[in-house]
Amino acid sequence: MSLWYRFLYKVGFTPWEQDSDVVGAQIDTLLALEEAERNPPYGRALDLGCGTGRWSVKLASRGWQVVGVDVVPRAIKVARKRAQTSGVDAAFHEGDVTALRSAGVGSGFSFFLDVECFNHLNARQRAAMGQQVNAVATPYANLLLLVWSRARRGPLPSGADPGDLMRAFPGWQIIEDFPYQGDLPRPLRSIAPRWYRLARSETDSPAESRW
Repeated sequence: MSLWYRFLYKVGFTPWEQDSDVVGAQIDTLLALEEAERNPPYGRALDLGCGTGRWSVKLASRGWQVVGVDVVPRAIKVARKRAQTSGVDAAFHEGDVTALRSAGVGSGFSFFLDVECFNHLNARQRAAMGQQVNAVATPYANLLLLVWSRARRGPLPSGADPGDLMRAFPGWQIIEDFPYQGDLPRPLRSIAPRWYRLARSETDSPAESRW
């Protein structure tokens, strides 16, 4: 999968970035929920599978201390330039989300953002990602993911359900979930993306969806 993305970035074909306005508005809403539970400065945030850094820059502009990680070198290069052009302070590392410590991202992260990266991992990779996230997270960290609904889609990602998330992130709980808001192209309307907020506190209990 990483080779496929390397090729797409090389030829400049990145259709997953065409939804920036729609996803950006939703991320703003969800980050406001996250920030309402914290006092600024908000802390260290890790953007998992950051791509060209569009959400890393958004986090940094809102007052987070941001690190982005992605396996595609060209994407990381663009992300660094995007942060510089936007005038925000964000660090970017080339590396795999299943090997965060090897990527040199550091530790002490109290917030993680994953916009569809988890979708593209198999069960073994998801478990490795969960272990790595736990290794660099603070005891009461939160995680926000956007994933597709689980289904067989041939070459497309199979998506995930709450059980997949719980298996991948032991010691975490789903505290909220929200449907994706926005029109999808006809071929993708069946994927039913959903946002999940997870907390690394075993005392938290799932909350009723607000959307």
